[in-house]
Amino acid sequence: MIQDIAPHIYHNEYEFSEPQPEDYILGIRDGRLYMKESLQPEAGRPGGETASEPEFLQVKDLKDAGIKLSSQLDFLFRIDGRAYYLLDPRGSIQEREADLARLDQIPGLVLHNVSAIRGMRPVWKAYSMITAAQLHSWYTARRFCGRCGHLMDKSQVERALVCPNCGQTEYPKISPCVIVAVTQGDRILLTKYANRYTKNFALVAGFVEIGESLEDCVRREVMEEVGLKVKNLVYYKSQPWSFSESLLAGFYCQVEGSSEAHADGEELGLAQWFQRDEMPCGEMEISLTGEMIEAFRTKTYPGYKLWEQD
Repeated sequence: MIQDIAPHIYHNEYEFSEPQPEDYILGIRDGRLYMKESLQPEAGRPGGETASEPEFLQVKDLKDAGIKLSSQLDFLFRIDGRAYYLLDPRGSIQEREADLARLDQIPGLVLHNVSAIRGMRPVWKAYSMITAAQLHSWYTARRFCGRCGHLMDKSQVERALVCPNCGQTEYPKISPCVIVAVTQGDRILLTKYANRYTKNFALVAGFVEIGESLEDCVRREVMEEVGLKVKNLVYYKSQPWSFSESLLAGFYCQVEGSSEAHADGEELGLAQWFQRDEMPCGEMEISLTGEMIEAFRTKTYPGYKLWEQD
């Protein structure tokens, strides 16, 4: 999955530290992220040049280009000991736009759409980029205190925002969500979202409501989206999914009673049963959904041996 970046090592312990020349900077503008890209000679190609794999902007690149930023750099995390910083999205609009314009002056710096990160390889770069994008979204949406309306400050001791007026503390938004593989013998229920660009099949999924357990969320979401009752819930594993600011929890379960599924028409446009040997391929490399679909195909999911005897 996208967070499985070994042999690279991700450290999310918060630091209040000064950026070093070799550290990385991630700047985001209008849903696009700055990356370095250079042209390398390659024999046999028209013009003899091709774009290299995108690299992260480094602190030393600013010095080499004679650029001094007005905005602060927010510490994000470390990967393999190297620190990553986010160009502060909470400064004044004038300062922020001026800094982004300065970045445009750096040779070889291009903008990549955040929405395209799912397809970026190697996966460890995609993971670092989407995690940074999630924190950028949170910082941008939490500029003011939700209690008194005062401008928030960054905490000096943890990844949090603190109101200097009333003391309200806010942490990065993480929404719990369930991913549900509904099964019946050698069949699994796959779905397609309504009114979305993706054409891939998925599993039943939904956000946990206030006061609701993960298990109750599984039962409710399956009933709401496809009109089925389920039993024998078995937990699989979790995944941080920054694309929707979520923490996913995967479950397998069995149909209880009728297996006649009906897509709700609002969130889902299609709900269809597939035999194990007729299933479409999923995004196993990065997503919990894809891995769970593949685990059903290969009979490696929790509960298979027990359920096979039913």
